[in-house]
Amino acid sequence: ALKTRGNTPKYGLIFHSSFIGRASARNKGRLARYLANKCSIASRIDCFS
Repeated sequence: ALKTRGNTPKYGLIFHSSFIGRASARNKGRLARYLANKCSIASRIDCFS
């Protein structure tokens, strides 16, 4: 994105998963962000325990 000066994907793989796909259009971004945050917390707990 820095070299081409284009937009980066907003949600990536999580946004296009079947779990997020079942949500309403209004909540897809919120659910993707929520799931990404929970995955991040779980990986930090796993790393430091």
